[in-house]
Amino acid sequence: MTTLFINGSPRRHGNTATLGRRLLADLDHTTIHLADYRLNFEQDQRETNDPQIDQSDDFETLMDQVRVSETLVLGTPVYWYGMTGQLKVFMDRWFDSYSADFPFAKKQVYLLIVGADQPEVKATGITQAVRNSCEWLQMDFRGTLTVTADGIDDVANMEQLPPAFTHMRSDLKHP
Repeated sequence: MTTLFINGSPRRHGNTATLGRRLLADLDHTTIHLADYRLNFEQDQRETNDPQIDQSDDFETLMDQVRVSETLVLGTPVYWYGMTGQLKVFMDRWFDSYSADFPFAKKQVYLLIVGADQPEVKATGITQAVRNSCEWLQMDFRGTLTVTADGIDDVANMEQLPPAFTHMRSDLKHP
């Protein structure tokens, strides 16, 4: 099984990236950091003669990696009760691929959320947005792992992660 961890945090070594590393330790996977790529905002071209796909940024390169992955692990810190702009723009651009018959169906999707102030309550909109996107694209949303962390090394220093961590890790190992 091919797994792609998509870190939506602007910090390559922050808590979200660390949670992804810990979750996927010893599992075959590739990590991409959206902050390393240039992504343009979605430009809806349906009312023009222009193609829907914007080839002036790195989106197609990212989608080449998504195409060959069976499992996606999306990670984001909580920014103002939502996902980061990087992850939101990436997901908005899925419309470009959808309109070009991209094979989203049946991909497994997991979501990692890290936040400082009750993220299990205040970031429920992130889970709902990802769940709804997966439903629309016929992907298999497998669940959310939410961790409370604020300090720069909080996730790295956690001796025990929530029970959802163990469940998600087991699910990734034995789909």
